[in-house]
Amino acid sequence: MEREPIHSMGRVGATLRSDAPDEASAEIRSYKRAHRSLLRYSPALLILVICIADAAQVTDPDLWGHIRFGQAALAEHNLGAALLGKGLAKRDPYSYSAAHSEWCDPEWLSEILMALVYTHGGVIGLKGWKFACVGATLGFLMLGLMEAGATPAVQLGLLIVAAVAMMPQMQFRPQLSTFVMLAATLAILAQDNYRRAAPLWLVPPMMILWTNLHGGFVVGIVAIAAYGGVAGCTDLIAGRGRTRGVRFALLTFAAILATLFNPYGFGEWSAVMHSVANQSTRTAIVEWQPLWRGMASQWHDSAVGEFNYLLVLGLVAALVLNFAMRPRRGDLPMLAVAILMSVGACISARNMPLAVIACVVPLAGRVSLATAEAGAEKEDAASGAVPQRSGVNQWVVIAITVFLAIYTGIFSPRLSIGMPVPASAVAFMGQHRLYGNVLNDYDWGAYLIWHIAPRSKLFIDGRCETVFSDKILNEYISFYFDCAGAGKVLRTYPHDFVLIPPRAPAYQLLKEDANWKLVYRDETAVLFARSNSAAAKIPGVPIDGGVPKRRYFPG
Repeated sequence: MEREPIHSMGRVGATLRSDAPDEASAEIRSYKRAHRSLLRYSPALLILVICIADAAQVTDPDLWGHIRFGQAALAEHNLGAALLGKGLAKRDPYSYSAAHSEWCDPEWLSEILMALVYTHGGVIGLKGWKFACVGATLGFLMLGLMEAGATPAVQLGLLIVAAVAMMPQMQFRPQLSTFVMLAATLAILAQDNYRRAAPLWLVPPMMILWTNLHGGFVVGIVAIAAYGGVAGCTDLIAGRGRTRGVRFALLTFAAILATLFNPYGFGEWSAVMHSVANQSTRTAIVEWQPLWRGMASQWHDSAVGEFNYLLVLGLVAALVLNFAMRPRRGDLPMLAVAILMSVGACISARNMPLAVIACVVPLAGRVSLATAEAGAEKEDAASGAVPQRSGVNQWVVIAITVFLAIYTGIFSPRLSIGMPVPASAVAFMGQHRLYGNVLNDYDWGAYLIWHIAPRSKLFIDGRCETVFSDKILNEYISFYFDCAGAGKVLRTYPHDFVLIPPRAPAYQLLKEDANWKLVYRDETAVLFARSNSAAAKIPGVPIDGGVPKRRYFPG
């Protein structure tokens, strides 16, 4: 009968069965290699991997809003008070559909940091902030791989796969904070799993920080609870008592209490839970939709983009198949976290990076142990000597890294806008002093907040989960797609203008409505005003505008 080696590197001699000398030898070799990180082995290769993950240098649709919200908080108080959440708007000042409704902003601290780096460093500052977040994510991920016993070569291979898989979602957004914090949390859990020695006391203060940076802190609670529950059960089955299970139960409770240290208290949990459960968001936003639907949408836009989806699915499949072929009890706690994150990615495509981060660590442990077992005899013959530095020429790697950074625009002071924006239409509105309530395209909400608020207010923007009710979201969807009730949306609210793309189904509805008149149009946007308004009497309307080939933030 096959023996089951216990994958616990910190207590190899005490935990491995005495009748498994070969497995123990392999574990010891894996443990020794665990203390060599890719950073020490080849710093240039690690930086190259970070540049690969950071290669997407285009704006996120909500970037304008994130910076503006942070700037507004900083304008109310000094920096110290702002960092304590003193300048936050608790009522929404930007919309008329949800005028003065409660606004719980789980990303407030990230937005203040983004505002600071943009105010003092411009676009280069923003790119530096993003590079630091991407680097921290991969750095903590490297530590987790190292704890799992991965050699520098295995670390490099898995980090490259992870970098390419996560690259499309490494955007200028507060969600980067969740990637960093999840990778850091898993590095701590990996140290506990493989060495039974980890600084678990760091978890509560990390949760306080995470809670104020991004609403993804719930993922951290789930990871800690799942890991602790499975680890406690495996210890009981193995006869090691319940100490570990009780310790993680207390740690989970402390982590939950830590999340209450935020300006909104329990309100932040309510906002995040509403965001997760909101079906209207899943209907309107592709990245919130199930993985298969995201893949279908990506195939329609560009088949090349399917490669990232396939990488994520490949990582999940590799881990599951590897475990199914050779199950080990010691891998179960980390595997449980990986499975939960993978299920989350299947439910919502925006969670794919979480699945990648969670899967590579246990996969590294299994690959490294298998490699150590297969190569034990060879290493005995070579006296176990392993080079401390990479044989690859570091200057060559540095040259490739610099070329990639320049090619992708990491050093450029310009940031390309990653979607069509109504820049010419907004310029037309400014030229003719057209201010009021704007029924707008959802994706343009943050852009319009930056350019026309507060003199004009909007119907909808990217804060849909934390400001706008399901009723408003459903009404917007009905209007935009010209569904039943679209005309009622036009009549119910005090719209002064409608600004949407010409391809929107609602465009035909507006053209046929005598109460609205087209006053401006170009390839990107059309602007309607009420037929009895001063805007409808501008000479020569509708005005035909032009669209620049390329625009750069802030546009």
